[in-house]
Parts: sequence; C-alpha cells; structure tokens
Amino acid sequence: MSNQTKASLTAITFGAMATLSTQHVNAVDLPQAAEIFLVDRQQQQVKIGDVTFADADADNAESTTGIAVTMEYSAFNDHFLSMRPFKCIEGESEWFCHLPYPYDTRALISETDLTDLEYQLLFIRKTPTEFGIDAWNGLYYQLTLNEDGSMTGDLLEGDLNVLASPPEEPYARPIDLNEFIEAEASRRLFPGLIIKATTP
Repeated sequence: MSNQTKASLTAITFGAMATLSTQHVNAVDLPQAAEIFLVDRQQQQVKIGDVTFADADADNAESTTGIAVTMEYSAFNDHFLSMRPFKCIEGESEWFCHLPYPYDTRALISETDLTDLEYQLLFIRKTPTEFGIDAWNGLYYQLTLNEDGSMTGDLLEGDLNVLASPPEEPYARPIDLNEFIEAEASRRLFPGLIIKATTP
C-alpha cells in the first residue's frame, strides 16, 4: 500500500470519526425528570408541574421518549365555571385556567415532535369579571427543545372548542395550530413557559 493511499484512508477514518462525534454532540440528552414553570411578564416563574422522561437513544434524533406529566396545583384556585370545575391562577386582570386534555395520547415525544407534551399544558384565559369560561380563548404553548435539554414555550392563542367532541381516530391531534396566532405577550399573564431539569 502506498503512502498516499494510507494517508487517504487515514483522512477518511478521521473524517468519519469526526462526523460521528458531531452527531453525538448535536443529539439532545433529556433529563430523567424536569419541572414545568409558567413565566410572567416580569420573568418570575411559577411552578405548575413535573414531567419524567423515559430513557432516550441519544444517537438517534428521531427516537421517541415516553413522558409522564404530573400537574402541581398549589398556585391554582378551584372554580366552577360554565358547569365545569377548573383550576385557575388568578391575576388582577386575567386568569389562566388549566384545561386537561380529555383524550388519549401516545405520551411520546421526539426531538422534532413535542406535541404530546404540549397537549398536557393547555389553558383558557378569562377576565376576573367574566362569570363563565369560553374555550374560544384557548392558550397553547408551542415548545422548542434546547441544546441543554430544557424546553421553552411560545404562547399561541386560538379556539380550543374543537376538544368538545372526541376525535374520530385514536391518538389523533385535533388542534390545528394554523388557526392559532401569536399571543400578545404584553397582555397575557404568563407569556412564557419553561421546562428544565429538576434541581437536587
């Protein structure tokens, strides 16, 4: 084997190793457990729950990870609105009321699909003076997975009345985000959401 051939093979080998190394670094490692916080206009965080993640394959960006969400309602108050019980965080000009997703999901996420987790974090807003509650004022946090394994949510507003009837197919995703708009951050009680690793 000539020296030139050896050099070429060495370059190819190191190039392949570098590619594998880059792929591993770019894969996001999720924590085993994380806390869920709403973020208000002053960047103050209010804890609303916890999420645990099953083991993920860090070498496969499209692998799925199981999730289990447990809501923590210590910051919420109980209300009976429009003939239904709701748990709401009360602001001076706006309430955020959690809307538990009423149908089955696969409870799986991937690096490119966080929908099943987003569906556990639905809210409806109302003013303190409104007697009832209207799913027309639905709130949806569209999540982004960050390189450190945390997630941040951008708040969208839209009609959640689609959830009044069960979807025709099991595990369907009936919420059409094309019909939602970006929320006015200056007007909303909690314009942001963050999910980050549980601190010891």
